[in-house]
Order: sequence, then C-alpha cells, then structure tokens
Amino acid sequence: KLPGKLMFSKPCPSGVAPQASLSVFGKIRDWTLDLLFPRFCAGCGKEGFFICPECLKKLPRQKSVSCFFCQKRLGDGFVCRKCKEKYHLKIDGIFVAADWSDPLLREIIYLYKYSFIKELGKELAEIISDFLIIQRILENLDGAKIFAPVPLFKRRLIWRGFNQAGILAERLGKKFEIEFKEILERPRATFPQMEIKDKKTRQENIFGAFKIKTEFLNLDLRDKTVIIVDDVSTTGATLLECAKILKILKPKRIFGLVVARG
Repeated sequence: KLPGKLMFSKPCPSGVAPQASLSVFGKIRDWTLDLLFPRFCAGCGKEGFFICPECLKKLPRQKSVSCFFCQKRLGDGFVCRKCKEKYHLKIDGIFVAADWSDPLLREIIYLYKYSFIKELGKELAEIISDFLIIQRILENLDGAKIFAPVPLFKRRLIWRGFNQAGILAERLGKKFEIEFKEILERPRATFPQMEIKDKKTRQENIFGAFKIKTEFLNLDLRDKTVIIVDDVSTTGATLLECAKILKILKPKRIFGLVVARG
C-alpha cells in the first residue's frame, strides 16, 4: 500500500511548494526501499524496525555521571579539578549517555554511522534524551544553552549523505526546545578517529581540524552554555579540539555529549 493518496496522472498545481513535492517523493523512496529491503530489528528480528521499541527500552542508559578522564564519580558530570589542571582542559565536562559494552548498542551505532541508516538518529537521540532527563543534566546547567554538533569534512558529508552528530543535535534541540547551531566547520580531512588506537596520534590527527564558521565569528556566547554533540568519543580528543576553538567566542561553559564512549 502506497503512503497517502498519490496522483501520478496530474502534475503538481503551480501553487504547491517544492517542499511538498519533495515530501511525496521522499515517501515513495522510503516505501520502495522498505519493499526491496525490509527492516528487521537488530535486537529481536521483528519486521518493520531497525530497532523495535521493546529492544530500545532494554538498552542500558548510564545511571551516574563521572569525570570523563579519571572516572571519578561526581554529582554534576563536570571534569574534576585535578584532571582540568593536569591536562589544561578547555572543556567543563563530557556526558556519556549509554554503555558501549552493550553489543546491541554498538551494532546500532555502526549501522547509523557506517551503513548510513539515517533513521536510527531518532532512536539514538532518544537514548541521549532519556539519559539527560534521568540525570537531570539540563536542569542543573543554569542559563541559556546551545546544542552544537561536531562537523564533518565536506567530502565526507557528501559521501555519507548526512552528519550523524548534526541529526542528534538537531533532534535534541527540538525535544528540549534548546537552540541548535552548526557553529563549527571542518575545513580539512582527517582520518576516522575510531581507526586510530594511539592517544597521541588521535590528538595529532584532529589538531587544527575545526574552525568557527564566518557567519558566527561575532556570535555572543558570554552567558550561554555550549553542548558539543557527537555519536561516540574514545579519548575525548575531538570534543577537546572543538572546545578549544569554541573558547574564542567566550561561552559561559562548554560540555561534550555523546551516545557512548567507544
């Protein structure tokens, strides 16, 4: 059964917005793909889902927050003072929503990131949302906030078709009615961080990879908290490099937020 009443015999009326036509063709595309490549839940095999609601609920959300670098348990999720001074950190904390050790979570992230299943951004954003609500993260961050995604290099964005961090950040912005801005850009290509095992090499790989977009050079962030969103972080090198660049705009605080720590 085709979605909606599609009239192929008549051209679109002249007053119909182009977006409406794109929406119709998008539905046709999705229906065709579902017909040729039916969806099955990665957890239980149920047809019609990449992950069904029941399996999504079973994925473990983090039940506490801690310093990202030494794992010292803290009530607010800030980086501990010792680590901040030791590593000269420009970031105030990194929040991790779920447990990477869960095999189903890992599979969903891989499907989203490397099999280009854009629709899984909805479920991964839901996992982050649950974590933020359970831990009352946003409530504990006073003042205005902005979700800013880690950007992709232009060629990689074209290759993948979407920025996985951007989809997560935008969905979170809509969910919590918080401003979403793509403040940063990635003017040079880097090797995928997940393929680099050595911490020092990761830092060298990502060094100088980001800059503030021209239209945001005069953005006033003095009373705002910027939350940098990405899908996965291992050593925190990417988030730290983003934070270093964002410091130019003098935000009140900077945090990182990821689905899992890989």
